Amino acid sequence: MTSPHDSDTDPGPDSSCTGSTHRTTSHRTVAAILCVVVLLLAGGSAALAATGTLGASSPRGTTAHLLSAPAPDGYWLVGSDGGIFSYGGADFYGSTGNLVLNRPIVGMAATPDSKGYWAVASDGGIFAFGDAGFYGSTGAIVLNEPIVGMSATPSGHGYWLVATDGGVFAFGDAGFYGSTGAMVLNEPIVGMSATPSGHGYWLAASDGGVFRFGDGSFAGSTGNIALAGPVGSISGAPSGQGYWMAASDGGVFSFGSAGFHGSAVGLAGSGSVVELAPTPDGAGYWMTDSNGAVFAFGDAVFFGSANTTSLEGAIVGMARSSGPAVNPQDYTISGNAPGALLPGTSSAIDLRITNPNVVSITLVSSSTTITTSRGACAHSNFTMVHELHLPVTVPAGASVTLSQLGVPPGSWPTVGMVETGTNQDACTNVTLTLHYAGEAIG
Repeated sequence: MTSPHDSDTDPGPDSSCTGSTHRTTSHRTVAAILCVVVLLLAGGSAALAATGTLGASSPRGTTAHLLSAPAPDGYWLVGSDGGIFSYGGADFYGSTGNLVLNRPIVGMAATPDSKGYWAVASDGGIFAFGDAGFYGSTGAIVLNEPIVGMSATPSGHGYWLVATDGGVFAFGDAGFYGSTGAMVLNEPIVGMSATPSGHGYWLAASDGGVFRFGDGSFAGSTGNIALAGPVGSISGAPSGQGYWMAASDGGVFSFGSAGFHGSAVGLAGSGSVVELAPTPDGAGYWMTDSNGAVFAFGDAVFFGSANTTSLEGAIVGMARSSGPAVNPQDYTISGNAPGALLPGTSSAIDLRITNPNVVSITLVSSSTTITTSRGACAHSNFTMVHELHLPVTVPAGASVTLSQLGVPPGSWPTVGMVETGTNQDACTNVTLTLHYAGEAIG
């Protein structure tokens, strides 16, 4: 409808949608832009702003993109011959099981997205599979002592190798923060673990002595304890404020923020425990022995083991997988806000969110900006009374409105017309575009 005082015609909806896309480093996100077009019909004169209706002839929405989503955890085991055994959400990307190696494999590390891994030999030879890049090795270097372990950088664009004398070799974007190569050690180094920031690392000796470098903090050691079996590995806690060490008899020693969730003492049988891999939240861990048996503690899930397999070489290491990334599919958001809109009043928008993905998504941030189709009607005549109250979770494969999700109208995004106390006839028949930007985790 139009006001009898104003014969302006509706310029039509503005078809352009703009917005911002966000990514965070702390969790996996989905980024969305929503363009909801609502038509405001206003009429009136003098200082009285007009009455009008709020709505659009059809819903308008935009496509959003699922950047990544979690999948079941899993793990890999690696044998001294380079054979790789994958379980749970861990995919197989290749092995050296059919190659003639100069030296045996001694460890492995996974890429951050779990779409690849490296295996390292005792001469420092590196074998990269999947999306793991090759950034260098010590295979052509005469080492004072053999390599015993490796750790990847948080970016996956580099790694460190460590030798039994504590010599550290950094490749790619891995920084060198120090080593024990020039020290006289009581016992040899048996493993290393990088800090979550990648700006430091810990080295562990077989007597449980711990050496910290860079931003690795010292939280304790077993260097002065008589152990039933030598320490074989060290694994940093997700917080970066602690670590676990695993001994060959299955004993677990936890320090700092690393919690104790159980040990494999008496469970390992004839095999020696060789590795401990924590779950992503640190509320559990897996352990494996040289026979390929796997022991799960805390929130770690058992997906299988290699101890019933005929092994060509003893198991020497394991790496955790966060599972393969779910193939991303677009999801959409659209919605109208029907009803009258008067200066000083507002209307809520019952958004529809369509999630075709095989995992649920949870909206965790939301912001909306308003633009108008006519410069004379400034966007300051309108305001977002409040954004969508979060979080809101949309089930996998669902196309649902906020009301269908049980979100009360008071939590819906709400647009209002400001009572300015001045003539607002310039906003007659104006078209508003709401530009929505948000983040969700899957």
